[in-house]
Amino acid sequence: MRNGYARYALIDSREIKRIARMRRRKKFFAVVAACVIIMGSFALGLRLGTDNPDFVARHEVEQMLNDFLAEVSQQNEQSLHNIFASAPTYNNAADIFRAIDNSVVSINIVQQHLQFGRMQDRHSAGSGVIFHEDDTHIFIATNYHVIQGAYTVTISLDDVRTAPANFVGGDERNDLAVISVLRENLRVAGITNYKVAAFGDSDAMEIGNFVLAVGNAYGEGQSATLGIVSALNKTITLEVGFTLNVLQTDAAINFGNSGGPLVNTRGEVIGINTARFGSPHSEGMGYAIPSNDAARILSQILESGNIVRPVLGVTFETVTEYLRDRHNLDSVGVFIGQVVRGYTAHNIGLLPGDIIIRYNGSPVTTTRQLTALIAATPIGSEVVVTVMREGQEIVLSGHMESYHASSTNF
Repeated sequence: MRNGYARYALIDSREIKRIARMRRRKKFFAVVAACVIIMGSFALGLRLGTDNPDFVARHEVEQMLNDFLAEVSQQNEQSLHNIFASAPTYNNAADIFRAIDNSVVSINIVQQHLQFGRMQDRHSAGSGVIFHEDDTHIFIATNYHVIQGAYTVTISLDDVRTAPANFVGGDERNDLAVISVLRENLRVAGITNYKVAAFGDSDAMEIGNFVLAVGNAYGEGQSATLGIVSALNKTITLEVGFTLNVLQTDAAINFGNSGGPLVNTRGEVIGINTARFGSPHSEGMGYAIPSNDAARILSQILESGNIVRPVLGVTFETVTEYLRDRHNLDSVGVFIGQVVRGYTAHNIGLLPGDIIIRYNGSPVTTTRQLTALIAATPIGSEVVVTVMREGQEIVLSGHMESYHASSTNF
């Protein structure tokens, strides 16, 4: 700790120590082997004489030893090179933050609601990351829930100068949205130090990789929290009943961080922060939409605006052994927690407590299977869902409904 700032070494020192121990061990065995060779050769020379063609001269043995040690040294150097070659571009949190700082925006939202017979303004905050630009606009990725129902939206890079933003499109199902800002409005506001963020490969992330969560925490301006990737391919259920594939991190995700980037040690966006575990007793359980998923969806939003998708309209979870014991269930499948009115599940008669075992004839045992089957269902096509209800197998059918992104006024 120096001047109140902690420097975070992101290179694993234990791995380097392990390589050093390997080097010492290999050198030891090399010396032992060389001594054995020398002693054997010396004994052989005494017995057979230096004129014998089978005699190995001492200088040749020494050369063999030198070559062997050189090879071991080269291997060790290559091992160390591999460690540092795969090490992050930045080895402390400050450098990572600087790499992404000019790509992250604070988002300030004004919503209007009726209170005591009058329209009142309600202010909230979120974050976003610049992911695309053209000749006239910059485009910012954020969460759909951040700007949903907004009346006006402004963005800032330094929490002082602001510029108005416009809604481009959104995907409520995946909690992603795109807003745009005119370059001219940025220029008028004096905002010039912006840049498009680099997106990394979220599939390459491993549990234990260091990450930085950046955003407008509690609407108080740009901030960052350091952590690791703590889980991969997690499935969470949003309040609106949609499930989402996410990365889990122990980097603090607070109110206002939603829509901001989760950044790897190369300063690349590997996730869009979206939620945290909703229990007051939990710590270090924040979630981010993987960058590979986000990039695909953001491209679709840029191309076509709001995305219309099939939706079943339920919250669900895989029936595990724990769940079977807790609810006295006698079937494997996907357990239905809540049913959202107005969507497919409600219309065909699905009930909380049902266990989906087949969907359009395909066996269902996990939430991942069911999510993929729902996504592949054309809107308006027939849906046949087989469930276990109170020990009885029931077949329900109807037509796949869709959802549309809520209208916005800004």
